[in-house]
Amino acid sequence: MLYYGYLTESEAFPLSSKNTMTRDAMLFLPAKVVEEFHKDGGRGLFSTVSTVYLIICAAVAVFCWGAAVLLRDPLYLGFMTMFFSYTVFQILNSALIQLGRMRASITLSLTSAVLKLLVAYGLVFGLRNPSSPFPAICANTVADGVAGIGAVIALGLPQIARLHWFSRELFGKFLRFGVPLMGVSISVTLLNQIDKYLVVGFFDMDVYGVYSSNNSIASGLFTMISVGIMRGVYPAVLRGWREGGREAAKPLLDQGARLYLLVAVPAVAGLTAVALPMSRVLFAKGYDAGAPVIAYTALAMLFMGLTEYANKAYELEQSTVHVLQNSAIAAVIKVASSVVLLKTVGFTGGAMGSVVAFASYFLITCVRVRRRFLFRVPVKNLVRIVFSAVTYAACIVLSGEGRGEMQAILHKLRR
Repeated sequence: MLYYGYLTESEAFPLSSKNTMTRDAMLFLPAKVVEEFHKDGGRGLFSTVSTVYLIICAAVAVFCWGAAVLLRDPLYLGFMTMFFSYTVFQILNSALIQLGRMRASITLSLTSAVLKLLVAYGLVFGLRNPSSPFPAICANTVADGVAGIGAVIALGLPQIARLHWFSRELFGKFLRFGVPLMGVSISVTLLNQIDKYLVVGFFDMDVYGVYSSNNSIASGLFTMISVGIMRGVYPAVLRGWREGGREAAKPLLDQGARLYLLVAVPAVAGLTAVALPMSRVLFAKGYDAGAPVIAYTALAMLFMGLTEYANKAYELEQSTVHVLQNSAIAAVIKVASSVVLLKTVGFTGGAMGSVVAFASYFLITCVRVRRRFLFRVPVKNLVRIVFSAVTYAACIVLSGEGRGEMQAILHKLRR
């Protein structure tokens, strides 16, 4: 994770999150995407998606140009280009996954990830570590732009995307199912970001720097875990749903949730065990005051990932309104609990509020979705996973291994 002042790559532009409203609105239901693609080889689907994407980009361009002129801040133009490249890659990468073209998706995703690091580090060292978001914005724009062009070629868009193949019927479906998902994206954005703004409001930018730096470690790691596992699991679940309905999809969803827990629960335990030495090694003196934020954020992200699996029944059965209701309730809980905890326990209360909110989101979803179907992990397996993770964390703490490992990693990075 790269830091430029108080700005991290994931915070450089709030629209560039994995819950982009544009992506959720246009690729509203994977099962429908596959169905529409097979109707005419993707002509109607991608012609409609391309048209809507260009309209949204035009609206974003007007907003960013206006903001750049009124606020006299050219960074808004950088945010604009980052939004364009990020959104096109997310939309088309989702399409690649849903159409079963996993090799192209994985190759382009890895290309994007590697290019972001190479371009960012090249600019940081070339500009002598500037305290500016420019390297992050440029790296994201270039990497996602290259990956987006690759996805355009992989899907054959130059041959099938035409304005006269725009489908009003499909556009109506986008609005009917996509608008609730846009609301979901807003709610999830609040769930992910509001604690940072509250920390600034209750304290100051110095405290925010401590909070966001520690917070980004766990959130970044769990984003990779969630996306990585889901990209492997979801295509199989969709295939099972199309071929055999609930009976075929549910066992695959159960396996996916169990696999997620096998990776995520030890990750929470490990991050909790090494939070303090990690914060001391990676950040400036005094930032270790925010080490508990790493542990709380990891636990919150664990619940967020589980909620994604619980929501799959709603997504597969096209009940997007219920997802909106549940996420909106969780967002209200997040604001209320964060305010109370920030006042009572200090700035770490923001991360504690995230735990309360995401745990509530998961429980609310579980209670409501049980009428349809919910993933199940055998109690015996769950106990084994938790026991192994706790034992793992205890061994790290008792052996004092955490600090030594962090210093060794930092030494290699500085060579």
